[in-house]
Amino acid sequence: MKRALLLMWVALIGGSAAAQQPATDPWQGGPAARKKHDVLPHPLLWAATKDGKTTYLLGTIHVGVDAEAQLPDVVFEKLDAAPAFAMETDLNDPVLGHLGERTGGGTLHDELGPVYWRKLESALSPGIARRVDDKKAVIAATILSLKDLPPTPPMDGTLHARASVRKKRLVYLEPAATEARVLEEVMDLKMLKSMLDEPAAGPKQLKEMLDAYLAGDPDAIARVNDGERAVALAHGYTAAEYDAVMDKLLYQRNAAWIAPIEKLHAAGGGFVAVGALHLSGKRSVLEMLAKRGFAIERVGACCGWWPKHF
Repeated sequence: MKRALLLMWVALIGGSAAAQQPATDPWQGGPAARKKHDVLPHPLLWAATKDGKTTYLLGTIHVGVDAEAQLPDVVFEKLDAAPAFAMETDLNDPVLGHLGERTGGGTLHDELGPVYWRKLESALSPGIARRVDDKKAVIAATILSLKDLPPTPPMDGTLHARASVRKKRLVYLEPAATEARVLEEVMDLKMLKSMLDEPAAGPKQLKEMLDAYLAGDPDAIARVNDGERAVALAHGYTAAEYDAVMDKLLYQRNAAWIAPIEKLHAAGGGFVAVGALHLSGKRSVLEMLAKRGFAIERVGACCGWWPKHF
């Protein structure tokens, strides 16, 4: 359940190292330096225009797509031209290094019990299970999500590093402590058990999510996310509990980001990179901006301006 959102943790921890390194220019040596067949033809990139200014919003996938090799030139052109760069949170905040730490004693083995512990060992290997035994469930759940994705540098970290090298004004839409707290609250023991109960569901959903991202289809991304509801309800979640998880992980955060995005826009516009789910479906950041008077247009790498999405 919510395996796609678990990838946010990877961006926070894995992306922090990438953010400290200078970003290379993917177009160094000319366009031939990249494998053109790997470049995404339809990036999840939108222009939000209001009061004569434009802010660009890119939907990211934290792991599974190599940003430098696969994002098209239009993404980097808009990022390089923007006066400011915004992302979900500060990857270098020290609080992220403590995500998943236990403070009250106990072990994950004790919490799971012998049956689920054996399931975890089978899914991750006994060695990895031992390594996460002193951590909260969020860490094991994240590793379960990652093991079926292509190992790539976190897209968030790559874009952040490029913006830093180009001296952009950096904006973070929420404190790292807020994001870490929400992840630990909702990605708990119950979620981990639901993942262990149906191990085949995770790889299938992640493949569907990655395929939808590669195709540049936000509606398909929303459908994959909605499809996780049935899995959750079949493994111990009530409808109310599931809705509460979605509200904390997605919708409350979307709403909280509107004010800082509007502030960034009023100061001259910029480039905003957030997880693709935040720009997909109902109650998305794009839908909320449209209700605030922004004209929202899809920007395509190969096809110019796409029709209005709202």
